[in-house]
Amino acid sequence: MVRNIFNLFGRSPFQALSHHMSKCVETAGKLPELIAAFKAGEHVRVKEIAKEIMALEHEADEIKNELRDNLPRSLFMPVDRRDFRRLLSAQDEIADRVEDLAVVATLKPGLAVPPALVDELDRVVGHVIDCINQAHKIGDELDELLEAGFGGPEAVKVFAMIQKVSEIEHEADKRQYKFSQALVSIADDMKPVDLILWTEFIRNLGRIANAAERYSKELRNILAR
Repeated sequence: MVRNIFNLFGRSPFQALSHHMSKCVETAGKLPELIAAFKAGEHVRVKEIAKEIMALEHEADEIKNELRDNLPRSLFMPVDRRDFRRLLSAQDEIADRVEDLAVVATLKPGLAVPPALVDELDRVVGHVIDCINQAHKIGDELDELLEAGFGGPEAVKVFAMIQKVSEIEHEADKRQYKFSQALVSIADDMKPVDLILWTEFIRNLGRIANAAERYSKELRNILAR
């Protein structure tokens, strides 16, 4: 990691924040690959992808720590330092939650995806990825928001994008519930440890979408001030 991060991104912490968000999204981008290998029973490949996720999450943490350590005491922008830190923490949680899921996926070699769960798993993952991608689109608007002073038509546009994240996250919650119903329907036929792992697996999938929504809500709070 190059120190100081502002040598890379000038004096704008928002450029560094955008770089950090891109790294978090890159971490989450490994999720479909992880799920595909998991469904195929390619458990060696699952461990490889999990290691890649952990490495990317570590890179995101390094960027986060550098940004926090070098954040100017006074930001000549319409954003309070505490709000900035909360926004940084929220987007960092996306990478953290993806790593948590990767850990669960590697806890028991040979853990299979029951046929009854395949379709609902695909649906949940699809909504989770959509949620992250929409949050990333919001992050791409930060430069324009800065230029607009976090107001005007650009703020209206971002408010609409934030609402879209909430809608997608709500759909992810509904699919997570459907998955849980499917899991309960076959619970009596599962080994207790498998049931525990699958419960934690779906819970962590939901947490990834929640993290994306939290990021959008933190930005909403900034815009609403």
